[in-house]
Amino acid sequence: MTKIEIEGVVKDAINACADEGGWANLAKIGAFLRKQNVKYGKLSRFFKDYEYLAETRIDTTVTPPAVYARLKS
Repeated sequence: MTKIEIEGVVKDAINACADEGGWANLAKIGAFLRKQNVKYGKLSRFFKDYEYLAETRIDTTVTPPAVYARLKS
């Protein structure tokens, strides 16, 4: 897959998994990406390569902490 194709899948994944605030749980995004045959190691590191597309946040109010991503405006 080309980088442009992966960008499209990342956008689709976030949109498909997002809540009303636009935030999507990284675990759900990962499942979506795997179904689309996108290969990645650690998902949080994978998202570092796409920081221009999406921002991430960590919710430490839950155990274990959950990571979320949303598309940048």
